[in-house]
Amino acid sequence: MANLDMESQADRNEIGRILGAISEREHKEGRPLLSAVVVLSGIRYPGKGFPALAQELGIYDESDDFGFFVRELRRVHEYWQKAE
Repeated sequence: MANLDMESQADRNEIGRILGAISEREHKEGRPLLSAVVVLSGIRYPGKGFPALAQELGIYDESDDFGFFVRELRRVHEYWQKAE
């Protein structure tokens, strides 16, 4: 258990750092960004760090953040269904 409090800005920053590290590792291994499955409560959409990291990794250069998220989420599901 991570013992993070999502009411705390410092803890929210930490979960963002952890998700970023996971995404970077998945990308390095040639897999889709697993952090696409983590969404903000209430809106069911990732935080703004998700498309920003994808741009840093060179896999997203569009302006349709939602479309990218949907495509990446679909890729995650397809990849891990095949891996079973």
